[in-house]
Amino acid sequence: MEISLGFFDDRVEGVNTLAFTARKALDELRLDAAADLRVRAVEWIPPGPAQPVPPSPEPGAPLAFETRPSEAALLVRLPRRLEQGERFAVRTHTTCFPSETVLEGIYRDTTPPGCPPQYMSQCEQWGFQRILPVIDDCTAKCTMRTTLEGDARYTHLISNGDVCRDTNPDGLPVAVPGAPGRRRITYVNDIPMAPYLFIACAGTWDAVTDEVVYPSGRRVRLAYLVPPGRAAGADLPMRILKEAVLWQGRTQAYEYAREVYRTICMERSNWGGMENVGNTTIVTSAALVDEYTHDRRLEYAHGVIVHEFEHNQCGSDVTMETPFDMWLNEAFTVDVERQFMAERFDADRVRLAEVDAMRAPVHGPLAVEDAGHLGNIVREGFNSPDELVDGVTYVKAAEVIRMLRLILGPEVFRRGKNLYFERYGGGNANTGQFFACFEEVSGRDLAQFRREWLHTIGYPRIEAAHAYDEATRTLIVDLRQSRAGKGGLFHAPVEIAVVDEQGRDIPGASRVLELVDGGPRGGSAAHVRAAFHDVPRSAFLSLNRNCSFYGAFSDASATAADLIRRIHLDPSLFGRVEAMRTLTDLERVRLIHDPEAPVGNAWLRTMGDVIRNDALPPGLKAYLLSIDEASLDRRYLPCYRERYAARGRLLRTAAEAHWDALVAAFRATDTYRPAAEPAEGIEERRLKAALLRILVETDTPQARQLAEEHFRAAWNITDRLSALSCINLTGSPAREALLEDAYGAWKHHVAAYAGYLSVIAGRPRDEVFDMIAREESRATFDIRHPEHSRALYLPMGANNRMLWTDRGIAWLADTVARLAPINENTANRLLACFQHARQLADDLRPKVLAALERLSGAVSETDSPSVAGRVRAALSRQAD
Repeated sequence: MEISLGFFDDRVEGVNTLAFTARKALDELRLDAAADLRVRAVEWIPPGPAQPVPPSPEPGAPLAFETRPSEAALLVRLPRRLEQGERFAVRTHTTCFPSETVLEGIYRDTTPPGCPPQYMSQCEQWGFQRILPVIDDCTAKCTMRTTLEGDARYTHLISNGDVCRDTNPDGLPVAVPGAPGRRRITYVNDIPMAPYLFIACAGTWDAVTDEVVYPSGRRVRLAYLVPPGRAAGADLPMRILKEAVLWQGRTQAYEYAREVYRTICMERSNWGGMENVGNTTIVTSAALVDEYTHDRRLEYAHGVIVHEFEHNQCGSDVTMETPFDMWLNEAFTVDVERQFMAERFDADRVRLAEVDAMRAPVHGPLAVEDAGHLGNIVREGFNSPDELVDGVTYVKAAEVIRMLRLILGPEVFRRGKNLYFERYGGGNANTGQFFACFEEVSGRDLAQFRREWLHTIGYPRIEAAHAYDEATRTLIVDLRQSRAGKGGLFHAPVEIAVVDEQGRDIPGASRVLELVDGGPRGGSAAHVRAAFHDVPRSAFLSLNRNCSFYGAFSDASATAADLIRRIHLDPSLFGRVEAMRTLTDLERVRLIHDPEAPVGNAWLRTMGDVIRNDALPPGLKAYLLSIDEASLDRRYLPCYRERYAARGRLLRTAAEAHWDALVAAFRATDTYRPAAEPAEGIEERRLKAALLRILVETDTPQARQLAEEHFRAAWNITDRLSALSCINLTGSPAREALLEDAYGAWKHHVAAYAGYLSVIAGRPRDEVFDMIAREESRATFDIRHPEHSRALYLPMGANNRMLWTDRGIAWLADTVARLAPINENTANRLLACFQHARQLADDLRPKVLAALERLSGAVSETDSPSVAGRVRAALSRQAD
């Protein structure tokens, strides 16, 4: 393709010469073209003797064409019948009109004051056809020569490839003859790539530059394009990027092949980042690190930087064959990201966070699958490709890659991965080809693994039972599998170890058991038994280490005493937290069934032991003390109100029973000393937040004072946000003034403002709806801004105290209806709160169904097909 794009204040004009070879006889050419793309003309360009595309811009013969908006297609009548193998070219002249809400193709981003309009692009999955007509297919890899022209005030005009030194000898835009005040630059991309990886943006940025040198001596220039005046915020991200590039080269055996790798800050996006072959776009709130970056954002910044760079190998070099193979691009890349994160932060806490994402009550893939409509990794269809960007693709599918490594072993997995990239480098690959590489190097049949994990909705439920034989000193373990959803049983790995009374793994007594039909150690997918010989009676089992499979696990033989021993002694820190969560879940379920029941003494004593144990690492202690609403027993997922009430009882009881110890631990956890590096003190801040959350459940003057003092004394925004969240839960007389102080301090910074908005939506009292309406009415709030709407609305979707009231149900339906034509992605995420409508309590079910019926009439199938499809599916599930 020979592309020319001209950026103007109200439009982008495009000319594209597409050179083809006919794979069969052709009378007409069908190109993908978005319904709102204006096609001005199409020309026939006869091929020259040496090149299929002549370099001169002289117009060719006009061609008849027809636009079909309902099909997003452009039909071009060719001047004659072309035979198979003939080379030809057509040139299209088009105009697109970028939007602030349709964040595909070229769209309007936030413009710096006094600058020409900021244009960003997002072409995954079918965004290119919003810019220019094209064969918008993953397999349509092509080379590109792209010329961008725009206002001379732009600091950068960016596209894929290297700058053409013939047209731009200094690597910078040059003046356009006869057009004062405009400049142009040409990029040449000689490495074939899919259209969805295209980028074309025009904007005003400050540039931070550096370089990285591979051990081979290859140099890559790095550029970070940041909003004007914010270059200092790129210092740490640039260091992260340099580390990530070399780490990825060392661990993945990959070297970046282009001259320059750019990171470009954008503000409006449904996603955290997007790979665009040599030009990664990342939302500013994650791309930069400054005083307003809270800990979750800091960790996300590490993850998204390495994630998007890895896409140069998995996504750009080896590209999915169709959108149905998108999980290949993302799951492997997330797996690489996870490895990087485990090295840069506490590996146990990183794994715990991954499991939390898997189990998240609304957007986690297990919750999605419990609803019964979605969850198969390889989809059967979609209304919009954006529907593929969800927890199923990014969390469940990443767990599938992790399980594959656990089953095959790290060395065999490495050889399979290397074969995949060697075999399909520069081309496309599909799901079957990916697994064929691992079957080839391992000699194992992975058909059962592929079939159930990729093509069915549901997950395994694995139950363990174990017994000790005194006479033979043998510990017997039985694992039995059933499943959620329709289909066969899964090929699932379960990692277990035998631990002695000192909390040490017994040598030779650790295994990965496979539930699989015809497995290597016998057994089946339904049942497998393992025997550990010559172990002492005092030994205990550490089961499902590090959450070795995606699904639900239970230990039928575990008593409360067994769980408490694991909490204190399991060498697997994940195992200790899981045991604590299981013990808490026993109390939670009892309170759901009997809200007046007393909280168990064993649980209370264990909480006290953890609170008073100063030897525990702060991150582990924070997890052990965190009492959330989620239940490990997935039958209670739709009991939103009951889980909220049970959590409150547990928090209050713990606070009342251990007040002095909690206050002492809170004061002893010092997070007030400024740190040399932003990552310092993350675990301490988590612990302080967990302790304060228990204390404020009492809503006493003493608890309020602790929270208010913490808010005022903290220097790190993470501490200030957690304190403000706790204050907003209480009846503190200072609450409104402190919220207003935070608003005034944070409203001009996207990440800090988003943090403030998320606090507002957490208020567990009736005025929360008025508080949300007030924020919507402020000049700083823009419902069209994805980060604003996500921050204000999605936390309200998790406010189970207020959402399931009559006003809350009506609020959600009304907000989804308002959001659907503006941002379907955020609307769908909010709508997910209703995904378990059929399982709700008898008094809630008809109210939610009525709200869904209202939504079905309010949401346009044409303007918001994805949201309309989700509403329709939710209602159809109720009729099943």
